[in-house]
Amino acid sequence: MTIKNRLLFSLVPAILLLLGLLIYVSLKISEKTVLKQIDQDAFDIASSYAQQFDVLAESSRKVAEGISIALGTVPEVKDNFIKNLIKKTITQNPIIYGSTVAFDPHITHLGHYSPYFYRSPNGIKYKSLANPSYDYTKWDWFSIPMESGKGSWGEPYFDIYGGDRLMVTYSAPIIRNKKQVGIATVDITLNELVNRVKSLKVGDTGYAFIISRKGYYIAHPERELLSDKLIWEDLEKLNDPDLKTFSNLLKTQKQGSVQLDDPFTGKSSWVMTMPIKSTGWILAIIYPSNEILQPLIKLRHAVGFISIIIVGLLIIVILWVSSSATSPISKLVKQTEQYAVGNFKGRLDDAKGSKEIQKLSRAFNVMGQAIDQKIKELHKTQLEIVYHLSRAAEYRDSDTGNHLKRMSQYCAALGHAYGMNKEDCGLLLHASPMHDIGKIGIPDSILLKSGKLEENERKTMETHTTIGKKILSGNVSNLLQMAQVIAHTHHEKWDGSGYPQGLKGEKIALVSRISNLCDVFDSLTSKRTYKQAWTVEEAMKEIKSNSGKAFDPQLVELFEKILPDILKIKEKFEGVTS
Repeated sequence: MTIKNRLLFSLVPAILLLLGLLIYVSLKISEKTVLKQIDQDAFDIASSYAQQFDVLAESSRKVAEGISIALGTVPEVKDNFIKNLIKKTITQNPIIYGSTVAFDPHITHLGHYSPYFYRSPNGIKYKSLANPSYDYTKWDWFSIPMESGKGSWGEPYFDIYGGDRLMVTYSAPIIRNKKQVGIATVDITLNELVNRVKSLKVGDTGYAFIISRKGYYIAHPERELLSDKLIWEDLEKLNDPDLKTFSNLLKTQKQGSVQLDDPFTGKSSWVMTMPIKSTGWILAIIYPSNEILQPLIKLRHAVGFISIIIVGLLIIVILWVSSSATSPISKLVKQTEQYAVGNFKGRLDDAKGSKEIQKLSRAFNVMGQAIDQKIKELHKTQLEIVYHLSRAAEYRDSDTGNHLKRMSQYCAALGHAYGMNKEDCGLLLHASPMHDIGKIGIPDSILLKSGKLEENERKTMETHTTIGKKILSGNVSNLLQMAQVIAHTHHEKWDGSGYPQGLKGEKIALVSRISNLCDVFDSLTSKRTYKQAWTVEEAMKEIKSNSGKAFDPQLVELFEKILPDILKIKEKFEGVTS
């Protein structure tokens, strides 16, 4: 045996070990990336649905507290005033199904008094709850907050007199002269939101459910709602430590995740829990492990098969064509190293070298293409979540039309003109539509008001920036981090007169300055229910007059320079349905 052959034989084990290590590291990094993204997607879905409930609950709570404050400050409590107040409240707040004011019969001159107004297909109806057959003082919605002195959400219930709707009640204490005299309540229906959760599909067979503080099902695709059977009875009868962990997360209303055998289907699953903080309920999303891990299982099989091919080909190449194999092996190792650091876009030239090397290169290319495709699919899922978040803010304002589409395209064009790189322009394109996501938390009475807002209403409207920041907080995604900055500071002005922080000049993030300018331009040149669309010339005159005041002078100059491109975007999206 020649020295060259001896050297080659001594290198075979080392090369195989190195190759195996690189493939193992590449596979582990790929698995970690996929699982992390799936976990983030599940978190985003759960957080989005929990936020919808929180927004509804908080809006309803404020209505009840508004009634209690009004009755606590009025000089004299009169029947007509109370009834008009309740009826007006229901009329102005579409989310409220019914409302009542009930007084302690031993404290006020009204005695047993509880007028109840509620919605019906024929308009607002009225009935009295103060009758001997219904002693409201003994019901939880009255007795619990009267004893505790605090507002509280009751347990959900089916209102058999209201079309068998699934309802929940919030009770707020009424304080007069530093003394608790009664309770103001609002009832809201849960059917629509519950149906959304019941129909929510996670993957092919995953699902979600909601339970109340006491452990009753409020939403579940198959379980009977508000039955006498508690979820703990399903979980604790099985002696499984993972189920006990899951049960503890539900009981303590904590956010978390655990891998277990689904007690309802027996399938190995990942479970994500997300508390609905305002009501004390909790949302759980169950995702079967086989659906999550299927791409990774296929990837392992593919890598195993490719590894066997690589090993065989390397031995043959090293022993028989060592000199010609040096270059292809070097390329394979480099490609494997790229896979190991998460770069799956590179491709080998599979048309050169021996047939074995070409086949190996094609196999590597197939593996890289498959992994790259999965990463693209995960990114697409993230953008879909972003789109639906943006649509959530747009949904309640019928005047917005294609505002988000035009405005985001303007932002990307202006960012490019400013010198932002392609990646940041892409982030800005998808992040800017979420600038008004915080309007989800603004009451309809203010958001949809056609006339001029009062001072207190204006301040409430301004809180949509901080609400948007909270909704988008706690994310590791670059896209959602940029969206949080824009949502929080897009109303800051160059001269420091904006809100919520009064930032000035370049202390305002560039993406927020761009979003502010593009948002104003599109708003001015778009028709609204309360105004006609301005001409482009009128809008540009207004923007230039505010250069150095509301807007960054450099951005105003760039915007005017690319105005022909802006108008092409405006024309393109003018008639597109959203």
